[in-house]
Amino acid sequence: MTVQGQVAGRTREARTVVVGGGLAGLLAARSAARAGRSVLLLEAGPALGGAIAAGHVAGVPLSTGAEAYSVAGGHVDALLEELGLDGSAPDAAGSPTVVTPRSGLGSRIVSDAGTHPAPSGSVLGVPSRPLARDARAVLGLVGSLRAALEPLLPARIGSRPGASVDAVIRARCGARVAERLVAPIVGGVHSADPRTLELASASQPLAAGLARHGSLTAAVRAITAESARRGSPGTRVRSLAPTMGALPEALAAEIRAHGGEIRTEAPVRRISREADGGWTVALGTESVSTEELVLAVPPDTARDLLAEAAPSLSAAIPQAPAAAVRLVALVVDAPALDAFPAGTGALVAPGTAGVRAKALTHVSAKWEHVQAAARAALPEARSPHVLRLSYGRPGETLPDPSDIVDLALADASVILGTPLRRQDLLGSAVIDWDRAMRQARPGHAEALTEVTALLTRPEHAGLDLAGTWRAGTGIAAIVRASKPTSSTTPTTAEGTPS
Repeated sequence: MTVQGQVAGRTREARTVVVGGGLAGLLAARSAARAGRSVLLLEAGPALGGAIAAGHVAGVPLSTGAEAYSVAGGHVDALLEELGLDGSAPDAAGSPTVVTPRSGLGSRIVSDAGTHPAPSGSVLGVPSRPLARDARAVLGLVGSLRAALEPLLPARIGSRPGASVDAVIRARCGARVAERLVAPIVGGVHSADPRTLELASASQPLAAGLARHGSLTAAVRAITAESARRGSPGTRVRSLAPTMGALPEALAAEIRAHGGEIRTEAPVRRISREADGGWTVALGTESVSTEELVLAVPPDTARDLLAEAAPSLSAAIPQAPAAAVRLVALVVDAPALDAFPAGTGALVAPGTAGVRAKALTHVSAKWEHVQAAARAALPEARSPHVLRLSYGRPGETLPDPSDIVDLALADASVILGTPLRRQDLLGSAVIDWDRAMRQARPGHAEALTEVTALLTRPEHAGLDLAGTWRAGTGIAAIVRASKPTSSTTPTTAEGTPS
C-alpha cells in the first residue's frame, strides 16, 4: 500500500482518494480497494454512512435515517449477499440479516378527505385505476372522473423537458391527484415541493413512460405490470435487522480488510490539478496526491471544491438545495395500536387540518423484528410500539425541538385515531437531517447529462462525482449507480430520512 503516514506540511500519496463517507463514498472506496488500489477515504464528519444511521430509543435499536431499500433491480440484495449480511453465512446466527415488511398491511394517505388506504397500483401517487374504490375514497367522484380522462388528453399536454412534478400531474390528472396523492409522496419521500421537483428526477420510469405511451395512466400500468412480472409488488422494500446501520459498518470493515484507510473528521479544504495530470487534496496542513479522485459529496460542496481546479465542471454541477428534515422517534405503551390502525404508516397531504407532520411510520407494525426488539427491551410494558414522524416540507419552519415530542404525540393521535398521551411515552428521540434530502429542480436531468459529458474530457481524467444528486434518492439508486455499467439517471426513492 502506498499511503504514507501523516506528516504535517508534507504531501502523501494514495492511488485513489474518496472524499465523503456516505454510502456513495463507501461504495467507491470499496470498489477501488477490492481492485487492489491503495485507498484513502476522507469524511468531514464524525461518522460514516451519511443518511444511513442507527441508534437506540428506550433501549430499542432503530434506524434513525434510511430504514429500508428498494428491491428493484436486485442490486442491493446482491451487495448484501457479497457482504455476508443476508443471513446465509454459516456463522450468521445473531448477525444482521435481510427482513421484509409485515404482510397484509399497506399504508394510508391523510388529507382533508380523511384517512384512507393508499390506492394500489400507483407510481409516485398516480393511480393506475382512478375509478377504483380506493382511488375514489381519496379523490372523490369528481377527482376520479377527472383523472380517468387523462388517457384521452393529447400527449403534448404537460410533457415538456424539465417540467415539474406538479405541472405534469396537475395538467394531465387534475388538482386532486396532484394535491391528495402525489404531494404527500413527494413531500414525505423526497422532502421536496412538487412545484419545483423535476418529474424526470423524481421518477425517471414515469417520465419515460409518459414519453413512450403519451399517457401517465398507461405509463403507470406498464410500470406496475413489469414490477408484477419480475416479482411480488407487495415486497418492494426490505431492510436489515437489527438496523440499516449494519450496511455502512460492513462496507467500512471490507475497505479496511483490503488495506484501505478511513479517516473521519477530516474535512477537505482545497483541490488542485497537478502538472502531471494527477490531483492534490489539501486537508489543513497535510496534502494528498492521487491518480484517482472521487468526490462523493453534496453538489454545493463539489462546486466549491472544483471551482479552481475544474471551473467548467464546477459551473455545470446543478444546484440541488437540501430540505431540512426533523424526525421524532416515539416508543409508546399503547395496546390500542395492536390493531395497526394506519397499517405500516401514513403520508400526509400538505395543508391537512390538524396535522403538521408530513409522514408517520408505524415502525413496529411494518417490521416484526422491531416489535420483537421493543418487547424484549421493555418487558414491563403492556404493549410497546415504535412510531417515527417526520417534519419539514420545503419552505416550512421546523417545529421547535423543545416541544416537538408533544406535537408528535398529537399528530400521531390524529393519524392513528388513537389518543396518545405523555404518560404513554416510554422514550423519544429527535433527529435532524439538514443536508441529506436533495431537491432536483427543473433542468436537473439535462444538467446531469452535461456533467457526465464533461467528466470524459482529458482535463478531468481520474475524477468522478457521486452521490444522491447524481444517482437519485435512495439506497438502491446509489448502489446501482456505483456499478461500472450503471447509468447515473436519477431514480425513485425508497427509504430515506424523511
